[in-house]
Amino acid sequence: LGWTIIRPGGLKSEPPTGKAILTEDPSVSGVINRADVASLVLKALASDGKCTRKELTAIDPSQTSQFNSPQINEVAEFET
Repeated sequence: LGWTIIRPGGLKSEPPTGKAILTEDPSVSGVINRADVASLVLKALASDGKCTRKELTAIDPSQTSQFNSPQINEVAEFET
């Protein structure tokens, strides 16, 4: 069975920014809008297996200043 786990950061109910990313780095934390999570899930489903058997974190780097996370600029984005 194919599976993918997408762990969103703190969820916000605001319009999508379109800047959200998936990363394989489990230590990353931040926030993300619900609509951006939905968009990333659709991309993962359409990724032709690139996301199969992966655990990914969904965050929006443009909103991480709220969590004071300096490492976010060095996060490797997962290509779907």
